[in-house]
Order: sequence, then structure tokens, then C-alpha cells
Amino acid sequence: MAKRLVIVIAGVTCGGKTTIANRLTNIFNNISILHQDDFYYTKYEDHLESIPELNYHAWDKISAYNMNKMMIAIDSQTSDILVLEGILLLDDIRILNLADLIFFTVLDKEICWDRRVARTYLPPEPPGYFDKYAWPEYEKHLEMIKKKKNIIFLKGVDSIDFNTSVVVNHINELILKNN
Repeated sequence: MAKRLVIVIAGVTCGGKTTIANRLTNIFNNISILHQDDFYYTKYEDHLESIPELNYHAWDKISAYNMNKMMIAIDSQTSDILVLEGILLLDDIRILNLADLIFFTVLDKEICWDRRVARTYLPPEPPGYFDKYAWPEYEKHLEMIKKKKNIIFLKGVDSIDFNTSVVVNHINELILKNN
């Protein structure tokens, strides 16, 4: 493979992004994955917007992530296929400019909530955060994404196997096209 492929899997929380990205390592050789969640600021009090009424911080904004550190990590990757996974990757123009393929997962609010309450968040998410903050932020983000070109939408209600196969097929098509 002559050129490294950069695959972005972004979208709704609990939409299957991480699972799909991780499954790709069992399908392709010479692949690496960077998860946006690994780039949250560690001193979040210094970087994250405060939500006083919830005594919590805004984790669902691009400012919660050290995207400069992520870009350094991206530049250090040497694999033929690099997968970037995270909810807000498309808020960084540098990621958009790098991407060869962009996938965006979508879910309705009820299913997203059902999946989210089954997870453990650190720090623990206070009651009301999802309804008052996380979901409205996702809806704003989705409206922005719908205006962009070349986004492949994945339905989070479809099986992980199905969505993984969609991603794999697009990657294989791109590999064939580039060879």
C-alpha cells in the first residue's frame, strides 16, 4: 500500500464506534487505532466548561480533548491503515483534512440512553447530564455533520457485524482504487 489510509469513525455516544474500530484489527494487517477518549485533558478542571447546575463538566465538547496531542500521535503512526475513533473528531478540521473515509454513527435518543445507562463513567455522570447536555450537544453536532459531504452514515441500531461489514467494504474498495 503506497499511501496510508486514514479512516474516521465518529458519531453518537454508545453507537458502536469503538467496537467497530477494534474489530477492524482482526480483518486488516498493519492497522492501528487511536481513540479520541484517550486524549481527554487530564486536568479537566483547567480545560472543560463547567456546568454549575449539575456540578459537573462538559465532556461532550471538542475543548475536552487535547487534539494537539492527538495530532502528534497521528503523525507518529506508521501503519498502512490508521483508524481514528471518537464522538467529536469531525469538529477538528485537521482530522477532516486527513480522512480518506468518514463514517458517522447515529442512534435515536431512547436507544442511546438505554445503552448509556449500562456504562460506567469516570467521573460518574450526574442525573440530568444526558438529557440537558450530552444529547442536545449530539443533536447540534449531527446537524453540522449533515451539511458535510462524503460522510457515510451508519445506523447504530444495525448489528455491529453489519456496520463492520459496511466499513470493511468501503476500505476494501478504497484499497483497490488506490492500487
